[in-house]
Amino acid sequence: MYGSVMDKAKDIDEFVQRLAEPLSIGQCVRYDIDNLTYGEVHQMQMDEYWEYVEVDQLPDNLGDELKDWEIDEVKYIRDVMDLPDEIDPPRTWEQLGWMADFANEQSLGNRFIRDVQRALDCRHPFGAFKDVMYDHGLLDEWYSYRETATVPMSATN
Repeated sequence: MYGSVMDKAKDIDEFVQRLAEPLSIGQCVRYDIDNLTYGEVHQMQMDEYWEYVEVDQLPDNLGDELKDWEIDEVKYIRDVMDLPDEIDPPRTWEQLGWMADFANEQSLGNRFIRDVQRALDCRHPFGAFKDVMYDHGLLDEWYSYRETATVPMSATN
């Protein structure tokens, strides 16, 4: 698990790169750009420990309710939630839509379409889709497409 220490990037390039990685796997990222400090939280962590995160003071008997690593998790989430800014990841349905739109723009035949459909229908569609793009030589094009799809509409106007 994460523990109770947030990461600090050495420069702005590393900061941006490290923000992008957790967002690409569906994690919320909170950050303080002035200090280049950030932390990521997955929704499952929030759902699991929210009752402990939202209280002003952690109870003294927290060790009776949670294991040591879970207490560290709660402290980490509390630290992350104290960071001033937040970026929510794109919702799953949005990302699946981007993948379908990208695949539909390609003219690679029936095998490609079957591979994409199988990837999008599987248990882990994001990784499976990237595997299909790699197999068909489209991984770089997919990354470029995804970058333009993730730009907020206000930034493109």
